[in-house]
Amino acid sequence: MRKSIFIILLVWAFMAHQGLCGKLKKIAQQPSNMLEDYTAYRHISIIHFNVPEHLIAVTFKLHSATRRDVLLTLERLVGFIRSDKTRFTAKEEKTGGIGKCSSRNVSLHLKCGSLPFVHPDGSKVAAKLMKRRRRYYSLEMQSSGDQYMIKIEAPPAGDWYAIAFRSWTDPDSGKIKQQGLGASCETVLDAEMFVEMPAMILLMNPRLEHEMQLNETSDSAIMQFLMPDVDLIELSLLLSSSCGEDCNITVHVTAEDNLVNVLLNSTQTLLFFKPYFHSFHYITLRLLSGNASNVTVRLINQVVSDQVTTVELIRKSFPEFFLFDYEHLGDNDTKPQPFNVTVDTLSVFSFKIGQVYDVGGTVTLGFKLVDIDERYKKNIVLVACISFGRYSNITSGGACERVHNVTTADVYANATGPAYVHVPFPEAGTWYVSMRAFCSEETIGNNNICTCSQSCFRGDVVCNTCDCLSRCPVRVESIVASSPCIEGRCNDRGKCMHYISGGFVFSACHCTGGYRGFDCADDAYVLTRGGILLQLLILTFSNFAFVGSIYVAVRREYFTEALSYAAVMFFSTFYHACEAGEDVYGVCIMRPSVLQFCDFFNALLAIWVTLVAMASLRPQLTAFCQVAGAIVLAMGAEMDRTALWVFLLPAVTGSAMIGLFWGYRCRRKQTIRYPSRPYRTIYFPAGLLIVSLGLVSYAFLQTRRNYYLVHSLWHVCVAIGVILLLPKRQYMK
Repeated sequence: MRKSIFIILLVWAFMAHQGLCGKLKKIAQQPSNMLEDYTAYRHISIIHFNVPEHLIAVTFKLHSATRRDVLLTLERLVGFIRSDKTRFTAKEEKTGGIGKCSSRNVSLHLKCGSLPFVHPDGSKVAAKLMKRRRRYYSLEMQSSGDQYMIKIEAPPAGDWYAIAFRSWTDPDSGKIKQQGLGASCETVLDAEMFVEMPAMILLMNPRLEHEMQLNETSDSAIMQFLMPDVDLIELSLLLSSSCGEDCNITVHVTAEDNLVNVLLNSTQTLLFFKPYFHSFHYITLRLLSGNASNVTVRLINQVVSDQVTTVELIRKSFPEFFLFDYEHLGDNDTKPQPFNVTVDTLSVFSFKIGQVYDVGGTVTLGFKLVDIDERYKKNIVLVACISFGRYSNITSGGACERVHNVTTADVYANATGPAYVHVPFPEAGTWYVSMRAFCSEETIGNNNICTCSQSCFRGDVVCNTCDCLSRCPVRVESIVASSPCIEGRCNDRGKCMHYISGGFVFSACHCTGGYRGFDCADDAYVLTRGGILLQLLILTFSNFAFVGSIYVAVRREYFTEALSYAAVMFFSTFYHACEAGEDVYGVCIMRPSVLQFCDFFNALLAIWVTLVAMASLRPQLTAFCQVAGAIVLAMGAEMDRTALWVFLLPAVTGSAMIGLFWGYRCRRKQTIRYPSRPYRTIYFPAGLLIVSLGLVSYAFLQTRRNYYLVHSLWHVCVAIGVILLLPKRQYMK
């Protein structure tokens, strides 16, 4: 099988060698991705690209607009940035409304293998998350018309995911804008991918030395080799150049991620890197300056890994999205069984994350010590290192030897109980978990012999060595389980939902009660019970200002109008009692959507019947206008109850009707003194001023922080305005 793979690769490499000239070529396009304002992770838009193998460079162009065209090319994926070829473009296109579209901030994050896990709002997460993940690349830009471009060298092949959204802003300070008062702008993101192929593709034998020539016509090459069956901790790559300091050659070593890169400008260079296990590796070379150079490449100094004990896990998949487990089972067992972590060897198990269909959830890893020997019970600690592509060795001080550095462990488990760590949106591929158990020496009197153990296992100090720690055997129960969100829950402060974007499914929490964050654990915007009650009381009791409107309407024999004001008071009171209580004090006598419709419709109807009453029409014409207005307004409230035209329709039509009939009466009476002086000079201007104050506050001054105050002011202004504007009948004769 291995020989067949090498033969196929050799033939393919020979064929691909012909005619590859290093020119950028567009191979993928993802147009018309709609972007939303970021308030939670569920508002992301996903853009997916499949980057092929054997590329010298890849360039992503992202055109964003509100309906804006933003030309983006993302910052480097792996290697060096060619800053002289950086271009981004942004422009605005108006789709409706009044005025012009202003520039808005756009955020974009790109990652290989899985969705980037970001929280740009700075929200905290209560669950313990794995800290050391594959790097993602971020862009913050405006749709202002500036142009940039970034060229990316030596990208890892496979699935690349970009998530984009309109940048997060503080929701408390953001204004609540009424639809139709300003320009309507949709944010659309168009994406394109360009690739650059190498001039040469070679299949490399890791045991032999290889030589090639780079020149002006063949200035780039990719050498591919497969890691042997033996597990290696470290490899050394010896590079020799015939032109020395007269040439500059970029060298990148990649597998499923970037391992090492260097600028070769000397006769000989030695690179050290930690390879991925049983994976293809690529050495990418590009001649940046100089006429020609003979380059010799050789792999040397292979450091073989320590002896390991492999723990076999079996995958158990469920029909729902992102639900699967990896369990350690015996030959005839149906339930997971503990396994041994021995003194002599490193214990390692692995599990695979499938491409696309596994990356939208969260993998939870848990470890519990069982059957602990009483000699070690007080001082034993299990150290677990989680890594992607290769397992990490564990130092004598309990630190993890990663691909690029040495870090603290991901999990420390002791006899007190299980320890967990969560991996949101795991990268597709093979994950490894290496384990080793340590125990410190017994205490003598009040002196602890092993003082370094106290700091090594806190998780904030990297300990390469700790002489007083010894290895000890232990039995371990492990959990490797994937689920939506964090174990399918959102801390009982929201619902775990599945969302689809760009054809991909992912899970995210829909938080309630003012909570936010990936697991709804951030309470920065959560009101106290007293604050919620205060807002609820102000929003509901402000509607009782309509009692005066109802009383005045009945006294002046406007019975239809009085019924309309009573409906406004009733439905507005219970609508705000339902939505302002935030599941703490909320009182919903019917579905919130029904209450909202009734609130908006009756408010519009109250405006309309008041204007009809001010026009002082004949009874038959008044009844006709009231019924016709109710029919049209019901339709408008159902179509788009928050749109500006729904409010302007009765206001403009009623005002025109008042002007028409008042003008007709003035002409017939041969005077401009209509209506009577008290209404014309006192009540009408005062009522118009108060209603205008309420309208300005409602339309332009509302924010999420002051909503309950400004909206309550709107209730009071409308109620008082009705008292002043609803005319006595003798004023209109």
